[in-house]
Amino acid sequence: MSYRIAVIGDLSTSTGMALAGVSYTHVHKSREETLEKLRKFLEDESIGLVLLTYRIAEELEPEFGQLMRGKGMLPVVLKIPDKTGYMPSIDELSEVIRRTVGTEVTIKGEMR
Repeated sequence: MSYRIAVIGDLSTSTGMALAGVSYTHVHKSREETLEKLRKFLEDESIGLVLLTYRIAEELEPEFGQLMRGKGMLPVVLKIPDKTGYMPSIDELSEVIRRTVGTEVTIKGEMR
């Protein structure tokens, strides 16, 4: 089975992803509307990946966190920077790896 990609973002992010061939896009306008669309994306068995911007994910808390804890393995949900390049000060992926492995993993030549 091949899965589709869905994007939730600002107008620029959604338009760019649609032009790149992403199947489903949603332009964030209101919190309630976006939460409803996210629920639909999570329930759709044809969607394997949902991308949404960090800013929108933060705006959707705490419901976003509850949805992530209650979902299955698919679709995978990834947060991406928006057009401003915004990323939170805490790198969530590094934090998950640190908790899983029990120590911080650094790649040779990568220093913070």
